[in-house]
Amino acid sequence: MPALLQICIVIVTISLLAIALAAVRMMVRFNKVTEDLSRLTHTVHESVVKLVLVTHEARALLVSLRDCVPPVQRVVDRFEAVGRRTADLSTTLLEELEFPVFTAAAVARGVRSGANHLMRRLMNRFVPRRTPIHGGNHDE
Repeated sequence: MPALLQICIVIVTISLLAIALAAVRMMVRFNKVTEDLSRLTHTVHESVVKLVLVTHEARALLVSLRDCVPPVQRVVDRFEAVGRRTADLSTTLLEELEFPVFTAAAVARGVRSGANHLMRRLMNRFVPRRTPIHGGNHDE
């Protein structure tokens, strides 16, 4: 066999061997990728199952809260009614007591002012004018 043909056969054999090695490497990588995808799928499946459980628990919580809302709403309505009545009562009480209290305060102020004026007049009448009482004579 001619040498050129033998060289071509060797080159073709080496290239087929290189292609086979590349194919095996690619298949190994493909197997790793499929294993990774399988693990990822398994993890996603577990996460979805947990998410479904959480969703069911959230729905159950919402249902129980929905059952609790009407009694709480009634209590809030009662507090609102009591608050409104208390405000109305305090407003009425203030309106009824405001004028008499102001009148009593004005009378007390007037009595105190009148008593103070009377006491000053009596003190000026009975105390000699030349003695330094209460800050001295008013003439100076």
